[in-house]
Amino acid sequence: MKRINFEIIILFQAALCFVIASSVGEVQHPAHDEKSTSNHHHDHDDTKHGIAEHDPQSSTNDDHELPPYLGGYEHYRSFIDQLSQYNVDEYIDLPMIAVMGDTSSGKSSLLSMISQVELPSKATLTTRCPIMLQMRKSHRNSYRHDSSGTTSDDDDDDDNYQATVKVIWKDRPTNNGRFWRSEEDGFAPRTVNRSNWGDLTQLIADAQTFILAKQEKDVARDVIQVEMKCPHCEDLTLIDLPGMVRSHGKDESDTLGEEIQALLNDYLHNSRCVILAVLPANVDFHNSQILAEAQKVDHETKRTIPVLTKPDLIDYGAEGNVKELLLGEKTQKFEMGFHMVKGRGQDALNRNVTITEALHQEETFFRLTEPWSKVDDNTLFGTQNLRTKLGELQMRLIRSSFESIIAEIKAEREAALQARARLGVVPTDLGQKIVLFRTIKDDYYHNIGPLMLGGGGGNNKRNSGSTDLSTQRKPSADFLLASKDFMVELDGSRLSTIADISIGTTVVALVNGQEIKDRVCNIRGDQVFLERMISSSRNTYIPMLDPTSSLSGSFRGTCDDENTLLRYKSIHKNLVRRDSTWIQKIIEDRRPYKLPVFASTDAFEEIVFRLLEEDWRPPTMDLLEKTSKLMKKTANEYVASITAIESLSEFRGYLQLISIETVDKLTEEAKVKIDDFIKREQTPYTQDEDLIRNLNKLRTKRLKDEIVTMMDVDMVMSLWEDSDSSERIARRLHEMVTDVFDRNNARELDDHMAEEMQHILNAYGKIARKRLIDGIPMICVEIMQEFPQRINQALSQVSDDVIDAIIVPQPEKIRAMVEYDRKIDAFSNGIAAIRTMY
Repeated sequence: MKRINFEIIILFQAALCFVIASSVGEVQHPAHDEKSTSNHHHDHDDTKHGIAEHDPQSSTNDDHELPPYLGGYEHYRSFIDQLSQYNVDEYIDLPMIAVMGDTSSGKSSLLSMISQVELPSKATLTTRCPIMLQMRKSHRNSYRHDSSGTTSDDDDDDDNYQATVKVIWKDRPTNNGRFWRSEEDGFAPRTVNRSNWGDLTQLIADAQTFILAKQEKDVARDVIQVEMKCPHCEDLTLIDLPGMVRSHGKDESDTLGEEIQALLNDYLHNSRCVILAVLPANVDFHNSQILAEAQKVDHETKRTIPVLTKPDLIDYGAEGNVKELLLGEKTQKFEMGFHMVKGRGQDALNRNVTITEALHQEETFFRLTEPWSKVDDNTLFGTQNLRTKLGELQMRLIRSSFESIIAEIKAEREAALQARARLGVVPTDLGQKIVLFRTIKDDYYHNIGPLMLGGGGGNNKRNSGSTDLSTQRKPSADFLLASKDFMVELDGSRLSTIADISIGTTVVALVNGQEIKDRVCNIRGDQVFLERMISSSRNTYIPMLDPTSSLSGSFRGTCDDENTLLRYKSIHKNLVRRDSTWIQKIIEDRRPYKLPVFASTDAFEEIVFRLLEEDWRPPTMDLLEKTSKLMKKTANEYVASITAIESLSEFRGYLQLISIETVDKLTEEAKVKIDDFIKREQTPYTQDEDLIRNLNKLRTKRLKDEIVTMMDVDMVMSLWEDSDSSERIARRLHEMVTDVFDRNNARELDDHMAEEMQHILNAYGKIARKRLIDGIPMICVEIMQEFPQRINQALSQVSDDVIDAIIVPQPEKIRAMVEYDRKIDAFSNGIAAIRTMY
């Protein structure tokens, strides 16, 4: 039997080595276990937040040496035990065997027989918290030689007997969110060896007393961990749970039964937990509370092993029924079957019957007592058979779940890290708050400028924990669009288009040698159609019904289709000029008493002032307002993207408030600059030579265009066809030119002055437009450039008292932070433990 088990273990070693290598490919493979063990502490530090990358130079599965015996199944069982110690079982179902039963079911006696350790019993102290028995068989070197040359069995060597009692805290983390450790909280690990092995029972009782006092409860989830090795142990880990109670004692809590049930539920609902259900053989099976609870979570009874105790107390004549129950003939089939043991009763305990004696008595009982001695399968009886069965079962449990456990640890740790990152920083004292505030302030200062202005700061972004905004539309792109709209609006203003001919404007047109006023109906290329033009059929002019002029009209005409346009004749654009009557009226109102042959500069300044105020100031303020809104939007989005303060709503709101106030201050300063800029433009001045050149061209352009238009090629050719006298042709041309100048000379002085003023406004408007189109956006850019420095100054002046008041973590966030930190710590320790297996 031992040979078969050993071969199974060797096969299991090879299988698990393959599973680990394939599941955790990044784990490095030291050549020997000794090296792994010696580097354990260092490895743990290196893998606090992940498993080390795979070393391509490490040995492959083919040449990986199998570890020695204790590095086989025992090594992987130890790994699972470590996961429990690190509280990984709080978040992932781990393979385990939990012993459950009523208080008087013989549960503690069974565990004492399996472990060969006197556990606290009802006579001393009832189990009130889980006890994890991590048993390991100490393997002797057969014999040792003493100085006299004689040999002796190594079982008596103190090195083969060792047990350590620790506490694994489950419910109460310290302030920093880490697990309680017994060293830190008053219960240091306590170890016994062969010389004081009998003290182990009291150490377990002391640990339980300490836990219950610390928790101030009658039942606790904290685990007493008993690591023990001796030659008589089985390689097995069991968890002893408090016995189920139906009533409570005088000094016990009214909710004792509910508290124990809640504790049992933690293990019952673990899908990888085998339920070792202990029930007395002399009690009706169908009334067993523990089996009822087990069947609630294990409907197919695949992970429940009923263990019958106290067979010597079965009523005479009822043995047959119990035998049928044991063989699965009387109830639904349990996949792993029943088992029966006979432990020490209270009488045996009172008579100080030892565990060794009790085991011998048990073996004799089942060998000699009917009907048990008549059962063919004698593996259903006795503690030793149960120990062997459970050891093999535990090996299968680990083998079947090992790969998925490693995958779950990695996945759950990654999920916990992401959840913790989303939670952000949760400072709990003023020092941490100040550090957080300054970090956020500095990052705000370095990041907000490139975000607003669209610089190359994306790659150099300082990140204290914020969502990446680099893939979103740059605010600078929106600002450029706003600047373009600003330019288009200025280009369409009256000062920029003061001499332009467009649909709906009032013009003065030369028709049949006469200047008439009309409104433009349509424009096709260099041909202008007027609202009331020469009729094609009658060749007569129909005057405009409403001859009043306006600074700019909204008329779009009815002659906007080809059929309508065919009914009208067009005029070349060179014979049409913009009506300047409105300028003439201003000149008349501002004419001085002196010689009235000069245009009034007061009139010019008034027109410029009015057009700048009415047409140019609104779009400049609109561009500033758009810039201000864009800055606030960018600042708010950046603050909202800082995941490090996601849970600190008051801090986030304060940052957004300070950002808005800073933008408002910069906007007010910019308004002053824009106001000064417009005031300077309202006092016309320039040394730009383009003004003189443009003005000179405009002064002669109308007469030149009129002459050139009248003397087009077709007209001149017609003169040659009508007359063969060059003298007559020259005289006709002279008359035509003279008519142009005579008509111009016949115009009133005010008309000339208004036209001259229009030329000056046209030339000056082009110069002023250039300055405004560049100057106003630059003022807006300046406040965006200034914002990072201003927000940094504003936040630098915040006092510690204000920082303490605005950074207030929500209680639920603190609790969540503690829980995530615990979970991450547990999984990180679990991942680090994987490396110790090589």
